[in-house]
Amino acid sequence: MSCLREMHLDDLFKFNTLVFDPFTEVYGLSFFMRHLAQWPELALAALSPQGQLAGFIFGKCLPGTDAADLHGHVCALTVESHYRRLGVASLLMNHFAHLLDLRNAWYVDLYLRCSNQAAYQLYCALGYCLRRVLLEYYPGDPDEDAFDMRKPLAIDVLGHSLLVASKQSVHLPSDEESDDDYN
Repeated sequence: MSCLREMHLDDLFKFNTLVFDPFTEVYGLSFFMRHLAQWPELALAALSPQGQLAGFIFGKCLPGTDAADLHGHVCALTVESHYRRLGVASLLMNHFAHLLDLRNAWYVDLYLRCSNQAAYQLYCALGYCLRRVLLEYYPGDPDEDAFDMRKPLAIDVLGHSLLVASKQSVHLPSDEESDDDYN
């Protein structure tokens, strides 16, 4: 069984085995520092029974133009290979969604590589829906596109946040902020 807690600054020096996993996007230290500074309560660590870091999630909550656009974004999620398929990722994702529900966010979204079918299946099982495909999303890998997925939260009983789903392949608009800065 894993337990969850807020991520601590010193955890950034303990998670190299997680960050350099081939299924995890690689971000610079500034990415993690910025998220810990701005959204400390939305950065969670999953600990193994021995107290080792088994996984983490970094997220943020973003205001919109109106109250119905307040939403969360999963910036990074990973689980150590020995703890995969044990429900750790689901535990992290569900707790993150719960924290967003407490803020009255309408939905949570995320981006993932189209080639990561295991993650795609996990997110679909958790209630996420494909919104669109982002073409050439990953720098240095122009052949890799990203799925933009979204899940309505408790306040969005009628699923209005899914109505804008287009499932069209698009390039990310220049005015739309990408969270995945790889510096």
